[in-house]
Amino acid sequence: MAAERYLRFDLRRPHGGRPLLWPVHVWKVIYPTRRVLKVNLFQQAILGLSRARCQDSSEMAELLGLDRELVAFIIATQLIPNGWMTTLGSVTPQGERVLEDAQDASEEVRLGYAYQDAVSGNWLPRFTEDIPEIEPKRVDERGYPVFLRDLDSGKEDRPFRLSHARGGALDVAALFDAFERYRTDHDHAKQRDGSDDLPTRVRIDRLSFVENTGQSMWLWAWIFPDAAGSQPWLVADPFGLQHAASWLRKSLQEVLPRTEGIARYIADSLGETRSSQLSAAEWLGSLENQIDLALLADYNWSRKVPLVEGYLSSVLRRNALLASQERPWQEDVTSLLIETHNLAESVLQWMLKAYPPDIRRLPHWKDQQGWKDGEAQYYLNFFNLSCLTEDVVARLAEQRLDQVRAAAKRGQSSLKALLFAALLATVDQGRHPFHSLSADELQLSQLLNMADARNKKAGHAGADRIKKDDAMKYAEFVIEWAQNYRDWY
Repeated sequence: MAAERYLRFDLRRPHGGRPLLWPVHVWKVIYPTRRVLKVNLFQQAILGLSRARCQDSSEMAELLGLDRELVAFIIATQLIPNGWMTTLGSVTPQGERVLEDAQDASEEVRLGYAYQDAVSGNWLPRFTEDIPEIEPKRVDERGYPVFLRDLDSGKEDRPFRLSHARGGALDVAALFDAFERYRTDHDHAKQRDGSDDLPTRVRIDRLSFVENTGQSMWLWAWIFPDAAGSQPWLVADPFGLQHAASWLRKSLQEVLPRTEGIARYIADSLGETRSSQLSAAEWLGSLENQIDLALLADYNWSRKVPLVEGYLSSVLRRNALLASQERPWQEDVTSLLIETHNLAESVLQWMLKAYPPDIRRLPHWKDQQGWKDGEAQYYLNFFNLSCLTEDVVARLAEQRLDQVRAAAKRGQSSLKALLFAALLATVDQGRHPFHSLSADELQLSQLLNMADARNKKAGHAGADRIKKDDAMKYAEFVIEWAQNYRDWY
């Protein structure tokens, strides 16, 4: 019998967390990646001519259609200092190797890992280039692994281990859907934390499976209470890209009614007294219903858009938590601002689906990569909407054209680009909410202020942190702003 294998990617322990071993099938995949060439196109052309015994810079310039001074500059400041060309104009052995690499721009093949949930059968939206295995200290009398938590204290962790309920099955289309979500989550994590603290993103355009079956393993995760969130308990993202993994929580909710052991384990982690008349699974369900009832009573309109509902409930809970605290944790204040920003983004994403813009109204990427001088301002003024004040136009015009294209095409980009794309839709969508709502109701300047605060003050480093009162004001504003569209949802 093969030894059981356990993987742990994220070493952080959430407050009140209890460890959980999540069953997965790990698939080896190979995928091509292009080499990063050391030489650019101009350098390659000049080296190629030199190797062909054309070593006069004037003649090179004429053949390449470049300015002679530019050719001389590249030779003097790049090719000779890099050791690719001698002062006499001949190619060095190192330059020969660089040219060979450039001419043989074949794709390198890398090995990576994809993960299939052995509870639901779904692909996890995570991909890695390595698998950090951990060994248990021992196995207890019931056959479950026990891990050493701290070498100095000798404390141990006894995670609850779920069983592999489903076998692995190849589904490439579903795998690439998971990859799209992985790419989005990694981009959001990069905006939140910066690139230094994140693993390098796996970049896959096409792939092949190395084996016909996945290997059964377990991922180390955490069950933890979240008093400020939209649910009473969460499952931590085993890979550390997100605070919590909704895709694992959904799978776990489905097995709670028939797995009393994990239900008791979660209930005990919440630290609340439950009625002896209810099973653990029933009690957890009652907690979920309390939150649902509160949301249903005051914000019933949000139920029409699940993405908006999820972020709205999180903002409401976090805002109420901060209101009850005289000296809140800075992490709670920051989390409120981040969830407020996510709520605003979710409303704009709904809007782009309900009232899609015509991307053909934007310059095609084959014709131009970025805005021409004053072009973005021209577009915004052309919309002729009262909400587009000079301040709003000036700030939105700073958005790159490729970001606006991404927002119009896929509904995925920065908040400001999403707003630009939503405004673009007003040209063709006569029933668009922006036609009916006044500038005072939309308050786009305040929305942009919130986005700027999120970008500048919601990081995990730096002294310029958002204050409690400011975060709560932004939350209350965005809640009201989201309610502007209740007749359109």
